[in-house]
Amino acid sequence: MTTTEHTGPRMVGGQWIRDNDDRTALKITRCARCDSTWFPPRDVCSSCASTEVEDTLSATQGVAYASTVVRIGPPAFQPPYVLAYVDVSGVRVLAHVDADEALAPGTPVALRVGPIGTDSDGEFSSYLVAETQGGAR
Repeated sequence: MTTTEHTGPRMVGGQWIRDNDDRTALKITRCARCDSTWFPPRDVCSSCASTEVEDTLSATQGVAYASTVVRIGPPAFQPPYVLAYVDVSGVRVLAHVDADEALAPGTPVALRVGPIGTDSDGEFSSYLVAETQGGAR
């Protein structure tokens, strides 16, 4: 997957995101010793403390584990907004959801890049997920 430079709003966590048009993946770490996977990436495995880790890219799709609508939150995020824990490539990540309602467990989702909030410096973007018809890839 090649990467493109993001030209939209300021990117938060951009060092962990690989975005190529409509295909977005996350940079994850896989441990060679115990096969654990982690996001965000790290230099030492949090399961076995091995330094035999390598960075790789996640799949572009995953499955919702749990989701909720946030009605009261920090000022940077305009409520209501939706958050979900998503399982992708063996990692469970917390992501904003491009939806108005919570996702049911098991809902297939695709990783995307898009606006997630606004602060005193303006709008900012990061990875998020959106419901998709396909399964995890």
